[in-house]
Amino acid sequence: MPPSRFPMPQGTLDMMILQIVSLEPAHGYGIAQRLEQISRSVVRFLMFRSIARVVVPVGIVFVSVLASLANAQVSPNLPNPITAPNPLTKTLSIFRSNMQDKIMKSAAAMPESKYSYRPTKEVRSFAEIVTHVTDISYVLCSNVKGEATPATASAKGSKTEIMAYLKGAFGYCDGVYSGFTDAHLNDPADFFGVKTNKMFILTQVGNHDALHYGNLVTYLRLNGLEPSGGWF
Repeated sequence: MPPSRFPMPQGTLDMMILQIVSLEPAHGYGIAQRLEQISRSVVRFLMFRSIARVVVPVGIVFVSVLASLANAQVSPNLPNPITAPNPLTKTLSIFRSNMQDKIMKSAAAMPESKYSYRPTKEVRSFAEIVTHVTDISYVLCSNVKGEATPATASAKGSKTEIMAYLKGAFGYCDGVYSGFTDAHLNDPADFFGVKTNKMFILTQVGNHDALHYGNLVTYLRLNGLEPSGGWF
């Protein structure tokens, strides 16, 4: 027989019978009726206790999440895209600019001696992540602009060279977004062989930045450094 969903401690039934007969004389049927009445109350209590064990921790987690949100910092200087000439493109650009500011500050914060740092041998080093972000920024933004990916210098070994490469890519993307209009968001585009529109490509620039900023933050914290930057 499977165990009871609301198990009682061993000896509970004996104690209940002794309590019943100690209060008044009772025959077998009377004892059974009284046990039924008492057991209903016990089961209700055990059910309440089981529910409380789930609800209370969930409530605590929910309050903790709300507290974290309340502590989130959003700069009053966050641009408002509503009145921009091209509000949809501007919205995408705000998110991209926010992430790229964080990435630039991360690249600046990490000492050059730690650019080769990687938590495990299976993952990219800090320098490789920054270089990868730069490569993809050029690829995606040139895609939107409808031109070949700009040729860049091959030497990117030092922190100074990598940061210059990164800054160049982000500047290039700035020009692409600022020169784009909402009227062309649904223009056809090619995403690594998949047919889509230009809005999708513009969205992926910020998404890709956010993905790898998460890596960079982890690398910084593992080296005792605090990330910064962005409006939020």
